[in-house]
Amino acid sequence: MRPTLTIALCLAVASVALGQTSTSDSGVLTIHITADGICHFQDKSAPCDKLGQSLLSQHVAKTGEVHIVVDRFSKYELIKATLESLQHAGFERKVGFVNYEPSQ
Repeated sequence: MRPTLTIALCLAVASVALGQTSTSDSGVLTIHITADGICHFQDKSAPCDKLGQSLLSQHVAKTGEVHIVVDRFSKYELIKATLESLQHAGFERKVGFVNYEPSQ
């Protein structure tokens, strides 16, 4: 078990040294869009139209998956601004929309 811990620690240190942060254990970046135009991710937040630049400054990987959770009171323009911001910043991620609303 000790060699496994040593290897995991070395990989973590190398990741930090390279300025990379993981999006989550599964590699999925989850973004919550609220009606006030703020996108919340990784215990951080940014205006949705500036999300791409904010993710770049956090050294988030440009590839992988994005799960977008949208507040039911959010306007479509916020979703559009979020997707455009990601695209303009060079993110090439698969996007999925997640709905946590209870079914009736």
